[in-house]
Amino acid sequence: MFREYKESVLKFEDMLRTNTNLYFDSTEFVNITHHYIDNANFSLAEKAISMGLQQHPNNIDLMLLSSELLIFNSNYDSAYKILDIVEEIDPINKEVYLQKATIYSKNNLGQKAIEILKKALDFSDDKYEIWNMIGMEFLLLEEYNSAIPFFEKCIKNDSDDYQSLYNLIFCYENVNRDKDSIVILNDILEKSPYSKIAWHQLGKIYSKLNMNKEAISSFDFAIISDDEFTSAYIEKGKLLEKDGKYNEAINNYKITIRLNEPNSFIIMRIGLCYLKLKNCKLGKKFLKKAIRIDSTNESAWIELIDLYLKDDNYRHASYLIDKAISSNQESIKILKKSFEINYKKGSFIQAIKNAENLIELGDLKWNNWKNIIKCLIKIKSWDKALKTGLKAKKIFPTKVYLDYLISGCLIKLGKKNEAIYFFQNAKKIKKIPQKLAENFPELVNEKTFLS
Repeated sequence: MFREYKESVLKFEDMLRTNTNLYFDSTEFVNITHHYIDNANFSLAEKAISMGLQQHPNNIDLMLLSSELLIFNSNYDSAYKILDIVEEIDPINKEVYLQKATIYSKNNLGQKAIEILKKALDFSDDKYEIWNMIGMEFLLLEEYNSAIPFFEKCIKNDSDDYQSLYNLIFCYENVNRDKDSIVILNDILEKSPYSKIAWHQLGKIYSKLNMNKEAISSFDFAIISDDEFTSAYIEKGKLLEKDGKYNEAINNYKITIRLNEPNSFIIMRIGLCYLKLKNCKLGKKFLKKAIRIDSTNESAWIELIDLYLKDDNYRHASYLIDKAISSNQESIKILKKSFEINYKKGSFIQAIKNAENLIELGDLKWNNWKNIIKCLIKIKSWDKALKTGLKAKKIFPTKVYLDYLISGCLIKLGKKNEAIYFFQNAKKIKKIPQKLAENFPELVNEKTFLS
């Protein structure tokens, strides 16, 4: 394509170098601009447009290229002004409405974008692009039922438009119309029986509906359509695994490894299948391999750590959890597993740090606060337990457990008068939990608040 207007581009660049002023027709300027846009040289594209409009004022194609660049640079007001001028000159120019719709969309004004796109449909022979844009706007607004008819039109227009197909199935899924997805996919397969994408999507929907036999059959047809279609092997493997056919699942997963570079998720799934087959040695081998490929695979770390915990090998489990944390410092799952190990080992200070890290990462669940308190009670750190209890009380004001805890800590610290208030509040609501009663026997002793 560049060959067709190479001479124009070279002539333009020579003009810039020599600081001369040469004439180009408007088509040449358009071609030169497209060349620079395609090569991401936007400053030269702007120069070409500017010089083009000097020589050809009010040329619609150059004005539209100018507004397109302004939109790209988020200069929406200037772009819209140009588009208004073009609309006055050529009120049925589809491109004007598409660009205006883009401006509205980028400013999160989806409904306005849809209105102007629907207007463009009135004088557009090729409606496909506009249907797609309207569908996308409804999709972004999460108005799935409204998006569906437009994506359906796109697919009827072009059964190979897989992006619209994905969008349509996504919309159907969000309004619980999976059966409609099956219908549209079967329609596509009648026209294109070797459409691996349609077979693959059909398999995923059957899988979601727990129609495993039909799902596996669909994935098989996807593989027949393309015997190197790794996604189909993976989905089939997952279903076989679910059905307890672990050896068959492993075979499908191994095919994907032969076809592509080793994938941590697939290697892990093979390891889990071997574990289900009671082959612990191979299970561990593949879990370790999954971690070597991707040290951020938190699920593989946890599965491997759990194997050592089952054997009561806390030393090796602790070693692995430290390595896992170094690669997954913000992993909620791994920090929870680390807490579990440290608590069982009696490493309460480290367990407290784990639970505190979870809270710092935004996991403010009651269980994390309770775990910190449990550890502080274990090490008889009454002052810190009190402070933690008071902090937690602000987040969980109705937790009676905290009233008893605060009261118990205050007694341990010799502040009996302050303890009475929290104890009486708690007692009105429910009996002291057994575990707290064991740790704070003073709270069940009737004489505690008498002296």
